[in-house]
Amino acid sequence: MNRKVIVAILLVAAVPAFAQAQKPCVTKDDAQKVVASISGDKAKIQTYCEIQTIGEQMERAYEKRNLKLVDVLLQKIEALEETLGFPNMPH
Repeated sequence: MNRKVIVAILLVAAVPAFAQAQKPCVTKDDAQKVVASISGDKAKIQTYCEIQTIGEQMERAYEKRNLKLVDVLLQKIEALEETLGFPNMPH
């Protein structure tokens, strides 16, 4: 398993949790499920990369205390997670 991919997945999952002042609930099993699900599908990899980009935008919005934008970006991430087949990812 590619360690960088797992770390990236954990970071993306942790950003919304950080934005909502909650502890991340992502387990190693959660990360492995995501990696296994997207590893052979270019469209899913692209969607995952988009989630990563939005997560970075969310982090910047949170740092600026723009909570309205944080909520909008979180909704986008949740919609993209559903397209990956992970509608109940922990945030």
